[in-house]
Amino acid sequence: MKISIVTACYNSAATIHDTLRTIQMQTHQDIEHIIIDGGSTDGTLEILEQNKQHIAYLTSEPDNGLYDAMNKGISKATGDVIGLLNSDDLFAHPLALAHVAEALADESVDACYGDLVYVNHDNINLVARYWKSSEYAPHLFAKGWVPAHPTFYVKKRVHDQHGMLFNLDY
Repeated sequence: MKISIVTACYNSAATIHDTLRTIQMQTHQDIEHIIIDGGSTDGTLEILEQNKQHIAYLTSEPDNGLYDAMNKGISKATGDVIGLLNSDDLFAHPLALAHVAEALADESVDACYGDLVYVNHDNINLVARYWKSSEYAPHLFAKGWVPAHPTFYVKKRVHDQHGMLFNLDY
């Protein structure tokens, strides 16, 4: 199962290397990493160039913000599953994507999500907050609740069927 990971970034030289490293450390290796850069000028592109062998698609151009960049990346995705991991996000464990692949191997499952750990910007070993996900409840989604986007993985066919791009009008 190929998992497309979309990373939006802009002037992320201070954090992008750690993001790339946690993707490269995943035990699930069938990964399409798509990076949409907003025209960085701080050395981000040089770091990405050093890691180009792990990047399936990279573009660097001005955009209309984070959600526009994520939409561009989602539109480029060819994997069976699409997830978002921005340039200052990390996987907490090398098995994260293996768990996603295992959950979504079931044909009756269209999406999955999990817990999110917020860490201190200066020391990622210091947990600032732990967001505990809850069991799926359709009535919460109907009211507009959505899981934290770094933990949410959706089958591409669902994106394609429902046009699940971010609305940029807000």
